[in-house]
Amino acid sequence: FEIESVDGQPLIVKLYRPGRWTKVMIQTEQDFVSRLAESDAAVIPALTFNGQTLFNMDEFVLAVFPKKGGRAVDEFDKETWQQVGRLLGRTHLIGDTLRDAPRVHWRPSIATQNHLDILSASDTIQKSFQTSFFDLAHRFIQQTNPLFDHCDQLLIHGDCHRGNFIYRPSEGIYLIDFDDIAVGSAAQDLWMLLPGNPDSCPNEMQWFREGYETFREFPMSDLSLVPALRAMRIIHFAAWCALQVNEPDFADHFPEWGTARYWNELMQDLHQISLAEF
Repeated sequence: FEIESVDGQPLIVKLYRPGRWTKVMIQTEQDFVSRLAESDAAVIPALTFNGQTLFNMDEFVLAVFPKKGGRAVDEFDKETWQQVGRLLGRTHLIGDTLRDAPRVHWRPSIATQNHLDILSASDTIQKSFQTSFFDLAHRFIQQTNPLFDHCDQLLIHGDCHRGNFIYRPSEGIYLIDFDDIAVGSAAQDLWMLLPGNPDSCPNEMQWFREGYETFREFPMSDLSLVPALRAMRIIHFAAWCALQVNEPDFADHFPEWGTARYWNELMQDLHQISLAEF
């Protein structure tokens, strides 16, 4: 919600959905963003009042932010990739010191299993697809989870797509929306930004690394996880929809959600990733 302070300063009040995160988990998000801001990363931390950033209102936890608008970053050219690389490199440098943060571990046996539990409890999968979907998803977990045993683990943004970067004139590119921070691989914060598979984007990878490695070495071996991360994202989105299905206007934005066509296409996507990559 947008409000104004008594002196006319525009503010944004953010209320966290009850039951999604614990207050400790939300505080971890706020502390992470605050540490990034202290290290001169281009992020927007919550305002502090009497040493606190989080407050309770009935069943809600809320935080207050300064209003900082910006435009979408439509084109990622060489300079943009370098700037995004520096921003994520600085983010992961801080995240590397927070490996034990109380957030979800982004690996199939934990994050994806949690998403499957949400889908199972929601009863949103058509009966004709339930057995085949859950069998396929559990095989995916068994098949891919060992791949994550030796990847570099740190606190990451977790939902790092192009929509979560904004450009502010005279200030540059900001990283926003840290709701989904998780403990996982640095590759999770890169693959959704690329225009294709990492192997097909040598220029973008080079430009990104030039910026990123100003602060820390990028773990190139973790790029082997990208197919699994892509499949995890598909299941994650399905679980998110299951939680949102009763919200106003959901059906207008996602008219095919829950239909036979939706589940058929989702399973085809998972099959294609599995057959092509594992």
